[in-house]
Amino acid sequence: KIDICQSERSYRKGPQARLTYTYMTQEEDWDRDLLLDPAWEKQQRKTFTAWCNSHLRKAGTQIENIEEDFRNGLKLMLLLEVISGTELDYHDAATVNARCQGICDQWDNLGTLTQKRRDALERVEKLWETIDQLYLEFAKRAAPFNNWMDGAMEDLQDMFIVHSIEEIQSLITAHDQFKATLPEADKERMATVGIHNEILKIAQTYGIKLSGINPYTNLSQQDINTKWETVKHLVPLRDQMLQEEVARQQGNERLRRQFAAQANIIGPWIQTKMEEISHVSVDIAGSLEEQMNSLKQYEQNIINYKSNIDKLEGDHQLSQESLIFDNKHTNYTMEHVRVGWEQLLTTIARTINEVENQILTRDAKGISQEQLNEFRASFNHFDRKRNGMMDPDDFRACLISMGYDLVNAKARLTFQAFIDFMTRETAETDTAEQVMASFKILASDKNYITVDELRRELPPEQAEYCISRMTRYIGADAAPGALDYISFSSALYGESDL
Repeated sequence: KIDICQSERSYRKGPQARLTYTYMTQEEDWDRDLLLDPAWEKQQRKTFTAWCNSHLRKAGTQIENIEEDFRNGLKLMLLLEVISGTELDYHDAATVNARCQGICDQWDNLGTLTQKRRDALERVEKLWETIDQLYLEFAKRAAPFNNWMDGAMEDLQDMFIVHSIEEIQSLITAHDQFKATLPEADKERMATVGIHNEILKIAQTYGIKLSGINPYTNLSQQDINTKWETVKHLVPLRDQMLQEEVARQQGNERLRRQFAAQANIIGPWIQTKMEEISHVSVDIAGSLEEQMNSLKQYEQNIINYKSNIDKLEGDHQLSQESLIFDNKHTNYTMEHVRVGWEQLLTTIARTINEVENQILTRDAKGISQEQLNEFRASFNHFDRKRNGMMDPDDFRACLISMGYDLVNAKARLTFQAFIDFMTRETAETDTAEQVMASFKILASDKNYITVDELRRELPPEQAEYCISRMTRYIGADAAPGALDYISFSSALYGESDL
């Protein structure tokens, strides 16, 4: 081995010894603070490097970095040879040089391998960076696409309730618009899946072992494809559901139109018959027998018309079973028709009964047709609402017009009650029936009379007289404090001042 330190000592014994000694002596006298100045140190390095290169260029070489280039001692020994002007004598220099060359070759080989390793690692790093970017891109595209498919599956399976063809057509239009977006959605799916396939291709090409987990999302290519297949499966099922609902709504529309066509005829027919019956009941042109015959014909027509009501009830039942609760084609509902029909039946029955009672009253009391017509004319005149009932104010006005001093009358009269009152008032003598009829008027056609009604309608003395002698009414329709004026009239006929 070459003793570098010994060579250096030998060098110091040469011609430059005195120069080195002088240099070191001067260095000891320098200001030590300058050694701490980075700028000064940099300048000294530059100056020393330039000085070394001025000698080394004579040997066909130079240095760039003092520490690195002088590390193995070769260039340092070459510098010493140039400065001393003599070739240093090395012991077994050939062997040393050979071994040094071997070390240098191994070092160079190590450097080459290191560089190759570095290049390989950098390539792998770039590949992993590419894979990481693809993972991130997959996550960015997969997340919104997955959310879209979740929403699509929910919408495709959503239950709907519609009540008209217009509503179901609106759903079909929305569904068609959704189907129009499927090609673009499929392109997005393929692009997203393509990113995953590109990752697999890179890994296969360069032998990279993937962990199988995307660090940016839990979604996988299989998740995307599975949901997409589910969406495609649900689309035709939704089509079928919508078409079935269209057929059902078309059937419902036929039921609506069928019901409306009949209801729009039956409703006005009932109203017309009600008005005609009302006109017959107040008509004074014919006799009571003629009115009765006309009413009987109306009754028969109403009975014959019942089949139309039954058919309408059948259509209504079908509508209810089909869950049809509205009908824009008519303002009549089955409830309206039922109420109108019952009112019509009640009106015709009541009117026939009133005419029959009028005939019995006429025959029993010997009232002429002319008198009945006069009574009817008076009643119609004061029946301002034209409902077959004379309100208390109307009855009071009627009594005053006929000269009766009964301005406190509160009764609401039918035409039959009005006839009873008029026949009683126009008769020369009172009868028990006439007294009962008077009480009936005061009691508003009830079978009993109350204390308040007696005190309101009669003078105080007569009211107290009746109250003290009337027995309690015990009928099923009795109200609290009801008094029996019928038994009172029968028992006390002739004793009363009424």
